[in-house]
Formats: sequence, structure tokens, C-alpha cells
Amino acid sequence: MKKLKVFLFIWIMTGVFVSCEKENIAPPTSQEILFECSYSNYAWGLVHQGFFIDNKGKIWTYSQYPDGGYLSDIGWNFPDSLNNISEQALMENLRKTTVRDTLIDQNTLKKYSNKIYLVKEDDYTENHGGCDGGVAVYACYRYDENTKNYHHVILSTTGDWIKINNDTNAKQISDWLQSIH
Repeated sequence: MKKLKVFLFIWIMTGVFVSCEKENIAPPTSQEILFECSYSNYAWGLVHQGFFIDNKGKIWTYSQYPDGGYLSDIGWNFPDSLNNISEQALMENLRKTTVRDTLIDQNTLKKYSNKIYLVKEDDYTENHGGCDGGVAVYACYRYDENTKNYHHVILSTTGDWIKINNDTNAKQISDWLQSIH
């Protein structure tokens, strides 16, 4: 009888834990930028282009071709070594973009934005992809309302450097972003 009680307790507790797992976590309503796809190439001239997707489903594009120099010369704000960027710096970048006429469907946007906070950042596969092809980066952002910082989460990169986040949610979002790109 004691074994049955222990089994039932474990079974019940396991059921509670499983039922408590979250399938979706909505980003904070104050989080304006959700996703970014970018492409940079230093070979045969400098190229930096891409787009952001905001919380309303707007797609904000940018395309920069500076003459010589470095990406830092174009006045673009990049995440720091911990992949964080201040809200102010990200909004400065947004002011250098152009909004597209098309919008992301709200149901689709919600489906993928609710996965942002579920993406794990501890299991990546990395390989050298090629030379002179540049790098495309597919990423999502996590917003910290207390610090007013965004955390840039790499979902995947393609091109000269291949980096794949092996998390299921990361793969789903990355595939979706690649279909838009």
C-alpha cells in the first residue's frame, strides 16, 4: 500500500509539473521590437541590410552601403558583447529604417512572438560556411522593462558562419523569419 501511495504521489506531482509547463509566454506590452533579420558583408564593399518586426506586425527595413570604413562608421548601434542593446540605441536604429506597406498577420505574429521567451540559449551548432558570402543573422529580442535593455537572441546565422540554435522554438522562429526574408 505504501508503494502505491508513493507512486500516486509521484504521478500526481508529475502531472502537476507537466500541466504547469508553459507553451507560450507573451512579450511585455512595452516591448516594441520583436525580431530582426540582418545581412552584413565585408567582401567587395561593405553591405549592411535587413529588417525589424515590431509588436504591431510592421516590417522596418534598412539598407546601408557605406563607402569603405567599418560598420561602426555608419552610425548603427550593435548589441554589446553580452548581446544587449539599450532601448534608446535600438530606437535610434529604427529611425534609420523605412516601414513596408505589408503587415505581419496578427495571429502569425502572436504565434511566433509568444515563443521568444521560451527560446533557450545554451545549445548551438557552429560551422564555417564559406568565404566572401557575408552573414545573415536571424534573431529575436527580449526586453527588460527594469533596465530598458533589449537582449538580442541569435536563432541562426547562415553564410560565412553557420550557427544554429538547436532549441525547437528557435528553429521554428528562424524558419519563419527566413520565409519572410
